[in-house]
Amino acid sequence: MIAPNPFTPKSGWEPKVFVGRDKEIELFKRKLEEAKQGRCDHFLILGEWGIGKTSLLKEFKKIAQEKGYLASLITVGEYTENSNFNDGVKQLVEEIPQRFPADFTKFKELTQQLNGLGVQVLGTGFNLSRVIQEWQPQTFLFNFLKILWKDLQKETKVAVVLLDDVQNFAPISGIFTILKNVLSDEEMVKNTKFLFVLSSTPKGWDQFLELHHPIGRYFTPRLELERLNKKRTFEALNKILKGTGVDFSENIKEKIYEYTKGHPYELQVLCSKLCDNQIEGKATDKEWDISLNDALREVGKNVFDILYSKTSKQERIILYLLSLVTSPIERKEILSLCKKYNLENRFNFKFPENIISTILYRLLNKCLLIKLEKNSYSLPDRFFGEYIVRIKGYNGEGDKI
Repeated sequence: MIAPNPFTPKSGWEPKVFVGRDKEIELFKRKLEEAKQGRCDHFLILGEWGIGKTSLLKEFKKIAQEKGYLASLITVGEYTENSNFNDGVKQLVEEIPQRFPADFTKFKELTQQLNGLGVQVLGTGFNLSRVIQEWQPQTFLFNFLKILWKDLQKETKVAVVLLDDVQNFAPISGIFTILKNVLSDEEMVKNTKFLFVLSSTPKGWDQFLELHHPIGRYFTPRLELERLNKKRTFEALNKILKGTGVDFSENIKEKIYEYTKGHPYELQVLCSKLCDNQIEGKATDKEWDISLNDALREVGKNVFDILYSKTSKQERIILYLLSLVTSPIERKEILSLCKKYNLENRFNFKFPENIISTILYRLLNKCLLIKLEKNSYSLPDRFFGEYIVRIKGYNGEGDKI
């Protein structure tokens, strides 16, 4: 009998099997022990979309709670140019306590003192009736965490706060200075044991990677999540499929890695479609094309379409060109390939040699291209290349060579 589809193809869903993040987990366990001894070393996880940042934070939460510590996982909401520091602090104050797996009736100190600060506690959640109107946001956050710890220390030796998608704070990026100042305050360091772990996209954290930037230096180490290697990819597939009644042929497993290069989200979506299309519990080459097309459409709708819509006609030609080649190419090869595929005549479009570098730079900045050794360039993986060829074509209108 075939079990329900075991794959979790939605971004942020907890995977059935967690593999491939051994060094990150070991570091987190070490930071927990250091925090228990009074040294809370707050750190950062960096990674592109779908690489597994949220899943790793969920694993951190599970590990902390297995050790008897309380952990709060918060996804930072989107902010706009009209937002201010008060809005960011408001989310932290409201959500940090709510996300701890603790009985709110025991938060007597917090309830009493927050009421004194003009904050009403309703039910199991916090409602800021007077949103820091008479307080500086840094002062308010400092007092809030200090009060919260008085209740938490009765329940835990370390309180872990996991902040996911902190790049959403970009319009109010000064909130990181507020957070840093609060966490590094001498009274906070000596009298509380909060361990903060942040996750962000690399682009969202770029502004803090400048030499000697205080925020970049404070939230370290920076763990940069990579794709799963081939061994880990196969290990994950075998564990997830075990006992499901579904089997992927060895050739299919090879193709899965060839196309996704171990990207967790792409892998989950593609494998989910293969499970949906299996015949008598077997996913073979016969089911490959329909499963791949289904996966490309889903990832396109959820991720690629948005990224692709922000590209120019020139950039799309370069992307299409790279989708046609099987190996990385150097900048000087691009014009010759344009001639080889007759792109300029076919689409009545000239490619001045002096703008190629600019186009490549823009694509790198949009994370649609990767730069390799010897100044060669490639698409992130074949999966994205197939999206361009099968779903979009070079100009987004289905024109293909």
